[in-house]
Amino acid sequence: MATFTVWKFHAAEGAEGALGTLERLQTEELIKVEDAAIVSWPADKKKPKTRHLNDLTGAGALGGAFWGSCSA
Repeated sequence: MATFTVWKFHAAEGAEGALGTLERLQTEELIKVEDAAIVSWPADKKKPKTRHLNDLTGAGALGGAFWGSCSA
């Protein structure tokens, strides 16, 4: 079952802190992150800045592939 979640922070540092927590939880195999992105919109900019987090999902995929091959 997939879940779509959006979190809003008052500062970009909040998103960065949450990212660290998500990475730790995924490493501990307590959650599985399929895809993630951080979107920020500085007050002086016309458009938001989007950062797709390939490294977060890749780390979990690599770990899963490793452990899956060990049990085969």
